[in-house]
Amino acid sequence: MSYSDDLPPGWISVIASHVSEVRLGRQRSPDKVAGDYLRPYLRAANVTWNGLELSDIKKMNFEPREFETYRLHPGDVLLSEASGSASEVGKPAIWRGEIDGACFQNTLIRIRSQMPLPEYLYYHFLNDARSGRFADAGKGIGINHLGADRISNWVLRLAPLAEQHRIVNKLDELTSRNRRAKEALDAIPALLERFRQSVLAAAFRGDLTADWREKNPDVEPAEELLKRIRAERRRRWEEAELVKMRAKGKVPGDDRWKEKYEEPAAVDASELLELPEGWCWTSIDEVSSCERPICYGVVQPGDEDERGVPLVRVCDLESGTVLTSQLRTINATVDAEYSRSRLQGGEVLVSVVGTIGRVAVAPPDTAGANIARAVARIVADAVPAGWLASWLSSTTMQHRLNLDAREVARKTLNIDTLRKCAVPVGPRGEMDVVVERVRSLQLWTQKVETAVHPARAAQDLLDRAILAKAFRGELVPQDSNDEPASVVLERLRAEREQNGKTTNGVGRRRTAASPPPAPSDPTVPGRKPHASRRSQAPARSRG
Repeated sequence: MSYSDDLPPGWISVIASHVSEVRLGRQRSPDKVAGDYLRPYLRAANVTWNGLELSDIKKMNFEPREFETYRLHPGDVLLSEASGSASEVGKPAIWRGEIDGACFQNTLIRIRSQMPLPEYLYYHFLNDARSGRFADAGKGIGINHLGADRISNWVLRLAPLAEQHRIVNKLDELTSRNRRAKEALDAIPALLERFRQSVLAAAFRGDLTADWREKNPDVEPAEELLKRIRAERRRRWEEAELVKMRAKGKVPGDDRWKEKYEEPAAVDASELLELPEGWCWTSIDEVSSCERPICYGVVQPGDEDERGVPLVRVCDLESGTVLTSQLRTINATVDAEYSRSRLQGGEVLVSVVGTIGRVAVAPPDTAGANIARAVARIVADAVPAGWLASWLSSTTMQHRLNLDAREVARKTLNIDTLRKCAVPVGPRGEMDVVVERVRSLQLWTQKVETAVHPARAAQDLLDRAILAKAFRGELVPQDSNDEPASVVLERLRAEREQNGKTTNGVGRRRTAASPPPAPSDPTVPGRKPHASRRSQAPARSRG
């Protein structure tokens, strides 16, 4: 069944040039960028799915005679004439006279109604675009074009004028409601991000575990934990140094070699946030492993090797984890050169080149993978990995990391700078509780975010379904007293003939002696005439 078949009572199918003037805009050329008659003009970039975007309006010279030809009038419908994406061609918008004296470029097609309601035409073309009819009709290699000739011969389904009003009013109502719902859905990601940051802020103010501290007043304070961490860190360093010396056949005669040990840099807490009782500040360096120090990864990964070693890049860090399904691989020889940055799972990863501050905890299935130069690896020994990752993800640290990054060829955060960054430390049990509560709340936000995608898709389907119902005659009740569209069209033709001229739809005037081709019934060629008494059919509603 074709689009022009199965029309409701009182409706007709007609080509656009019989009920409107269709014109392609004026071509832009170098000799038109200056002149005595510069005027604002619209182009395809100004037409969006949500209407006109008029924040970027350009000017072009239109001589007085050209101005009359290309001037926009309130009620003109504009279609995007071409697009590199088939789904974008034919986007419609309706001009309301927002800018006085505006014209239009040849990337747009203007449809000026001579019979249908302009708003009805707008919704009709929106349905044609959303349903894919324009995408199917667009021709071209690389760029999809509609062309004014094609739109001049485009089949329109016209309801009686009174029903057009009802359809437009109903679509306005539903569109307004759907737009509000879309705006609410679109706001969710930003609201969730604000919620995530508020959770992290509450966590490191101690608000998230205030109840835990009340129930556990006698826990060991973080200062005592740090003393043990420092002692353990030094002990491990000394053991490692002895192993190195003995491997070289050296046996120390005294303890002077121990003076080579460098204590982690102290943190100046005078300008840092006030922490809950029992917490304290230290550096990332002090809470990280001395055997596996903070480092970045592979500088020159080389070509892809399908049988090689997975490589974690900045683009693989998302939502606090690593997207292991998309990892590229590097040759095992390259990986061997950077064995120091190899992962075992559980490390904290931070992007330090280009995009600064993406954070993730390496999942177990990244064991054996390596990291790229733009990613830093931190092995958290003294605090849970989730604690450090949450702190690095907080607004406070994101601001700090980006402030400390320097511009070289690309924005880069120095590893030494990262080592010296301050991190709060709480009692071990409290840090574990914080990690679990933050994780639980963030899992909830991920569930909400995941639910948004099908909701958006469902809303798009709903929009298309509503438009389709409207132009099948199923959206609003029909009234047998409505004057049929065929009668209105006959009246329009008579008026044209009386005026001695007609419009062929692409902007050229023809005399009454050579009218545009049309069958005896003013509908699409080959369509059976509508009886003038069709309006006597009983009123009905299809939706």
